[in-house]
Amino acid sequence: MVLACLGVLLITSAAVAAAAFPDGLTQVDVAKQLKEELLGRNPGNEMLKSWNGEDPCSPSAWEGFSCQLKDGNRVVVKLNFSSKGLQGPIPTAIGSLAELTEIDLKDNNFTGSIPHSFSALTQLLKLSVICNPFLINKLPDGLSTGMNFSYGGCAAEDYHSPPGAAKERTFVISSVAGGSLACTFALGSFFICFSKREKRPQKTDCASTTNPVYEECSIEITTNPAVQQLSLKSIHNATGHFKTLIGEGGFGSVYQGTLAHGQQVAVKVRSPSSTQGTREFNNELRLLSAVWHENLVPLIGYCCEKDQQILVYPFMSNGSLQDRLYGEASKRKVLDWATRISVCIGAARGLVYLHNFAGRCIIHRDVKSSNILLDHNMCGKVADFGFSKYAPQEGDSNASMEVRGTAGYLDPEYYSTQVLSTKSDVFSFGVVLLEIVTGREPLDVQRPRSEWSVVEWAKPYIRDFRIEEIVDPGIKGQYCSEAMWRVLEVASACTESFSTFRPSMEDIVRELEDSLIIENNASEYMRSMESTGTFGSNRYLSIDRKMFGSGSARIDAAKFALDSARIDAGKGPL
Repeated sequence: MVLACLGVLLITSAAVAAAAFPDGLTQVDVAKQLKEELLGRNPGNEMLKSWNGEDPCSPSAWEGFSCQLKDGNRVVVKLNFSSKGLQGPIPTAIGSLAELTEIDLKDNNFTGSIPHSFSALTQLLKLSVICNPFLINKLPDGLSTGMNFSYGGCAAEDYHSPPGAAKERTFVISSVAGGSLACTFALGSFFICFSKREKRPQKTDCASTTNPVYEECSIEITTNPAVQQLSLKSIHNATGHFKTLIGEGGFGSVYQGTLAHGQQVAVKVRSPSSTQGTREFNNELRLLSAVWHENLVPLIGYCCEKDQQILVYPFMSNGSLQDRLYGEASKRKVLDWATRISVCIGAARGLVYLHNFAGRCIIHRDVKSSNILLDHNMCGKVADFGFSKYAPQEGDSNASMEVRGTAGYLDPEYYSTQVLSTKSDVFSFGVVLLEIVTGREPLDVQRPRSEWSVVEWAKPYIRDFRIEEIVDPGIKGQYCSEAMWRVLEVASACTESFSTFRPSMEDIVRELEDSLIIENNASEYMRSMESTGTFGSNRYLSIDRKMFGSGSARIDAAKFALDSARIDAGKGPL
């Protein structure tokens, strides 16, 4: 009997595995792809760890999956991933589960937009993406307009966890039936509830406040549903009345908080004495409502109420690059060389996105290590867009080109000519690269006069091939010379006095990616050598700096590391 049941089970599993899905995939293939997409951004997620086996329906359904017997096969008909703490893009693989009738993704941190692959789900009757603050709530073309689509924000004052079905804020038109008594009762209930509701911040402006420092807030400048207008009460609840201070900047103080549904946030509150004003507040609100990239810190919400101008972002648990290089965090644990390169690659990708933004290029204007934040995966993200501008075009007034930036990072050509371009961001990024190499602040007047500027101090050493004398003591002996030289060459090019000689951010990304490949492959090679005792205690062989004058040593080292990468990937050497 047991054997017979087992035989039936195996036959059923085989049938499901062989059942045809879109693009020639099987249910097993789709499930594998779905799991890989989610694990990429959600390592350690409890639900994903519980998914055992290959088939999501056999022998028992995976958590979050509901299966049903159709044409002799068990197929996935419902997905319920609500409140699972998932982040990153919604997996495109879901669109290959052709028999889906319901998808519930509410109360997560999905980003981007609803995948176009969902348009293939012809059986879909219900889709809920409520409370995904970073998600663009727009249905892809081709998806049934008659489907029950639920979306919306999850402001702290409105959200209750877990949400009951009767309290979900769905934005779907539904039929209303009932007699006059029911209508009367409903209207009465509405007015009672309305009178008891907390008065929300009026969508007017801050001009009615008593503090003359505050100008009018342009509340209507964002139509992005992912950016919520929050009440001051919800901000107080989230921060415990501004209890935990985690940083201070030109705009004001930054506090740590937790929204009602559990998401940790950083709350930036403008100080009355701030040198940045309503213009910067509105500028950041407007810009971050229009852009999204995984290497830009997104905006969750804002508040403009009772003399307060507040911006709310997701909390970056590993702080800023500056703090990890020479702040308090650097004293606890030194940032290794490979991680430093990786963080800068992330920030560079974010700047590439801004410089190539559809419609009109965006220039950050305040690139610096304190504005590169690190998430829980040590991924670098560019923050603070208060000074950002669209690239100047013909007809722009000179008054709008006033110089903004931070001393030590400011492009000297931009400062002297007041002509803004993407190469101004490139100069500032070059200073950041020198910071990760030297571990020094960009401008330190406590040092001897010749060492005030890290750019002017470092260039003679680079020119004379004496890089060991400027490398951060915390990573000495712990880096590949070739990878270090590549980064320094990029930094030198970025900080050229004339912008025409500086590379683009796209070029910088490519060079840094090659540097990281070289560093990682050299590290693997040296570990294998050390395991055999070949090099004793020396991690890297010393290389005569003069060999780099002709560039031949750099090319050979690069070729070795890149060839290693190709061989590891099953390809031949270059």
